[in-house]
Amino acid sequence: MKNRVILSVLLCALIPMTGCTEDSVTDGEDGTGILTFRTLNPLSSGSTGAGLAKTAVNPPLTGDTTATHMTSLKLAIGDVWVSTGEVTAGQPDDLEWIRLTSVTNTELRLFEDYSFSEVAIPAGTYRSIKLTFRNVFYRYAQLISDPSVAYELLETMGSWTSPCDENDASWATTNYFGVDGNHKINDSGVFELVSAGERLGGFTIEAGRTASVSWRLGAGSTQPCINYLIDENGNLAWDCGIDRIEFECPPDFEYMWDFVVDYD
Repeated sequence: MKNRVILSVLLCALIPMTGCTEDSVTDGEDGTGILTFRTLNPLSSGSTGAGLAKTAVNPPLTGDTTATHMTSLKLAIGDVWVSTGEVTAGQPDDLEWIRLTSVTNTELRLFEDYSFSEVAIPAGTYRSIKLTFRNVFYRYAQLISDPSVAYELLETMGSWTSPCDENDASWATTNYFGVDGNHKINDSGVFELVSAGERLGGFTIEAGRTASVSWRLGAGSTQPCINYLIDENGNLAWDCGIDRIEFECPPDFEYMWDFVVDYD
C-alpha cells in the first residue's frame, strides 16, 4: 500500500509548472530518487483544454449579480523549484533550490492540462517550494441556472481593481511555501510571511524510489465554490479591472490547493 501525506496549501491569488520534456529519467545507485509532478482538478470531470476552448465573446451576465460555479483556472505556471531548506520570515533567500522545470513556461494552460517530466533529485526531506506565475489568468465558470452557459473570465494576480490586459507578459510576485506558510521577498530583500494558512508540510525523496506529487485544485474538493460575478458598471459584460467576484465555498473547500504525495 502506498503511503500518503497531505500537504495543504492555500493560495490567495493565484496563482498558478511546465518546461516539460519527453525524456524519461531513471535513477541509479547515486543517492538520488525520482520526483514526479502532476496537476489534478477534481472539478473538471475529466474535461481538458479541448473541451473548454476559449470562446470569442463571453455570454452576457444575467444582471447585477451572476451566480456561477468555478470549474477550472487557465494560467501560466512558469517554473517550480524545491529546497531542503526552510523558508523563514526575516531571513534572506539563501536556500539551495533545485529547479524541476527545464524551461520557463509563458503559455496559459488549464490547470489540469499541465504535465511534467520525471526528475532525479538527491535524497532528502524537502521543506520548501518556490513557484512563479504570469500576472494574468482566466477563471472558467458555468452559470448555475444553466451549466451549458460558460464564461472565461480574465483576471490578474493582484487586486481586482488593478489594470488588466490579456497581453500582459509580466510576472506576479514569486510565491515561497514552507512550514510557516506562504512568503514573498519584501523590499528589504528578506522573506515576509503573507499568509500563515498557506503552509507546506514536506515530502521525502528516497534513493531508488519514486515520490509522486499531485497538486490538486480545491484541495481535492469535488464541490465547487459559487462565484458571484458583480457587474460594477452595469453593462452585463465581464470587465477585468472593473467588475469583481464574491466567493461562497463549501466546508471542504478550505484551501485553494493541496499536494498529495504517494511513494512507490
